[in-house]
Amino acid sequence: MKIKNYIFCALDFSHLNETIEFTSLIKNYVGGVKLGLEFFMNNGPEGVKTIKKIGVPIFLDLKLHDIPNTVKKAAENVIKLNPEYLTVHLNGGKRMIEEIVSIKKNTKIIGVSMLTSLDEKDLKSFGLKITEKKYIQRLTEIGIDAGIDGVVTSPLEVEMLKNKVQKKFLFVTPGIRLPENNKNDQKRIATPGEAIKFGSSMLVIGRSITASKNPIKSIEMILKNIEDHIEGKN
Repeated sequence: MKIKNYIFCALDFSHLNETIEFTSLIKNYVGGVKLGLEFFMNNGPEGVKTIKKIGVPIFLDLKLHDIPNTVKKAAENVIKLNPEYLTVHLNGGKRMIEEIVSIKKNTKIIGVSMLTSLDEKDLKSFGLKITEKKYIQRLTEIGIDAGIDGVVTSPLEVEMLKNKVQKKFLFVTPGIRLPENNKNDQKRIATPGEAIKFGSSMLVIGRSITASKNPIKSIEMILKNIEDHIEGKN
């Protein structure tokens, strides 16, 4: 696997032209791009089609979550766009997930376990007397039973979850920062190299690239960080 394929750049832009320009700039340096709610709510399915024409794999991060029938009908419309990946909230329950899996075609369904903006204090505020790891582990087990292809979780839980999975499975990790970068609104973070050593299959990296004055140089620094960890230099 080429090291660049580990990186999916999170393009959290609203405007289509800005997204087109940035995708065109980085497409040869990354494995794909992540389009989320901010982009989708402003540009809709046609915006996704436009980015797809650039020729880069798309991770469509819509985090679908509603009653099973509603989610299935919504997912049918989204899957027509042929994204390589589509996210769903695992806490929507097994039946909801199964409805999406039943119609996924070539799109890989990725379950969102626990947002990296949350931690154990947040779980307690929800009235849940459970550790982060137990909560994430249980949601992942529900997703696996329902047939998901992978899970979004922080780099810090990947090693634990890999020991629970017996089949080929994708571990998608946001919360990735170079050592010198601010962690912003995410609490459970790691460097790119650390995440790969933990067992991540895909690194979702946004502001470390998109807010950089030199995005290509930032990507090269991320790749170097991964290489150094793989070679045991860190």
